[in-house]
Amino acid sequence: MIHYILFRTQSHVTEDVARVRQALANVLPPETPIEEEETKGYFDNPITILRARLEKKAARQYLDLITSKLPGSDLKELIKEVPERVTGDCDFFFKLSKQDAYLGDIRTSYAEDSIAIRARVEAYPAKKELCLKKLGEYFNGR
Repeated sequence: MIHYILFRTQSHVTEDVARVRQALANVLPPETPIEEEETKGYFDNPITILRARLEKKAARQYLDLITSKLPGSDLKELIKEVPERVTGDCDFFFKLSKQDAYLGDIRTSYAEDSIAIRARVEAYPAKKELCLKKLGEYFNGR
């Protein structure tokens, strides 16, 4: 059902990179590699971008895990917003709270400073309508 899931967050100069890395690690399966990239912001401020990727079976298991750990109200909102969170390329986007993740909790977020997740849904042909149908079946089966 899921080709892959990409995770992305950043650590600004005012944040401790180790803590941001820990927040990301807290929402990933154990032993998932995290890549770091150093870059600069608009005003030449240093930014560390952290990324991770899960493939096929691990991605599906992750979606099962995340939906089981999300608080009921967060999951309801996420399901309600699925049509707005899916692209024509069958990407399903949502964000997790970086602050809650650091504390070991899983909560959705609307903030810019969060852990962005992009899940590529398997749909042949890759059309938004088919993707929405697959996600609807998945969430209705939970």
